[in-house]
Amino acid sequence: MKRLFLVIVIAALAYSGWWFYAANDLRRTVAAWFEEQRGAGWDASYSDIAVRGFPNRTDLTLTDANLQSADGTFGWQAPFFQILGLAYKRGHVIVAWPNTQSIQTQDGTVDITSERLRASVVFSDDLILRSNLEADVLTLAGPDQTIALAGLNAALEKIEPSSAGYRVALSIDGIAVSDPRVQGTHVPDALATLRADTALELSAPLSLDTSAKNPPQIDLLTVRNMQVDYGTLTLKMSGETAFDQQGRATGEVTIEAQNWRDALQTAQKNGALPPGVSDAVQNVLTLIASLNGARDTLDVTLGLDRGTVLLGPLPVGRLPPQQWP
Repeated sequence: MKRLFLVIVIAALAYSGWWFYAANDLRRTVAAWFEEQRGAGWDASYSDIAVRGFPNRTDLTLTDANLQSADGTFGWQAPFFQILGLAYKRGHVIVAWPNTQSIQTQDGTVDITSERLRASVVFSDDLILRSNLEADVLTLAGPDQTIALAGLNAALEKIEPSSAGYRVALSIDGIAVSDPRVQGTHVPDALATLRADTALELSAPLSLDTSAKNPPQIDLLTVRNMQVDYGTLTLKMSGETAFDQQGRATGEVTIEAQNWRDALQTAQKNGALPPGVSDAVQNVLTLIASLNGARDTLDVTLGLDRGTVLLGPLPVGRLPPQQWP
């Protein structure tokens, strides 16, 4: 019995030692990351860093977290930030944000309020294998516009054997804006649903060390399926687009719009489109729809050539170069 008791005590002491080692290692890793940002010219600070959860968990909490880029183009402040994990399961953490935080951009401050905003991250050797972000409610209040999202769920998963390929899925149950450009019975203030299934090929794999100042760029974007229900209007999109070193898009995109006439008439009634422009747009879209034999369903394929949008051989617009962020 004494020998068994001694074994139990030794095992408990060994596990306790392991927990304190894991907790201190996590604390040192996060503190070192902030030190690296300061070395790169960022203003990176916090008032306290603590790890709790003995014996099974290693839950790290940063208090008064603050990040400011050296050039002042980006900033983030939060009263706290949490990284939650299991002591015996490395490579899988949950990240939790507070109900209020703020981001500074070149266009002004964005105040963020949320309910149950959190993400899970699974990684190996610092490379992100999959991640999921969700929020019951997420509201972004900027200088000129407020956007509220309900039922947000976004998922990312690495595609094997590609070194930097990822599948990205997005689902939003509702979107409302403070100053909608179009209002009316056919096109309400809120989107009923948004669903998207896409694939990305990046210039470099995503890792825990990925810098917000120099993130990998998108080399190839494949939209397998995207659907937006906006009142009676339903928009669907699919296609594939490659981006060159200047961020210019080349590829092909197919767009399907159901009940587009009602939405166009509502836009005209609300003054979002002047009558002359609305009539011209409707005439062009009617011609395109008639080519497919469907009066109320628009089905068109647009070409992209180094940023130029083509309808058949005719240029109809131009996309700005893509750069992230």
